[in-house]
Amino acid sequence: MPKLEDYKGEAPAWCPGCGNFPILKVFKDAVVELGIEPHQFTIVSGIGQAGKFPHYLKCNTFNGLHGRTLPVATGIRLANHEMPVIAVAGDGDCYGEGGNHLLHAMRRNINVKLFVHDNQIYGLTKGQASPTSMATDKGGMATKNQPFGVL
Repeated sequence: MPKLEDYKGEAPAWCPGCGNFPILKVFKDAVVELGIEPHQFTIVSGIGQAGKFPHYLKCNTFNGLHGRTLPVATGIRLANHEMPVIAVAGDGDCYGEGGNHLLHAMRRNINVKLFVHDNQIYGLTKGQASPTSMATDKGGMATKNQPFGVL
């Protein structure tokens, strides 16, 4: 039976208070509760704060290009039908650069679990709006890159 320590990867470098910390904790708790050993699945990610998720776990991982998480996950599933694959992406990674891949992955029904971290901003570019950023007139935010907010 796996223990939480079995999944310990590098120390997270996310900003204090980032919503990714509880996602990581809940994920580890879930795989331990399900009795899944680190070698029994693969996590695929792209670029961005959510893309760092696999760095903080001990398991099979593949860190790919921005927006290309699902094509890599598809390739792994095709190569090894028995290997469970989990794709982790940010809102910009999945809905912006990778939006077309999301549609095709749904159409193909590739049996990959996709977890999207929706923080409504491109965190590594320090303020660029993402596809899920709220419009300023609906309570959205102004950023360094978009000082007048999302129009």
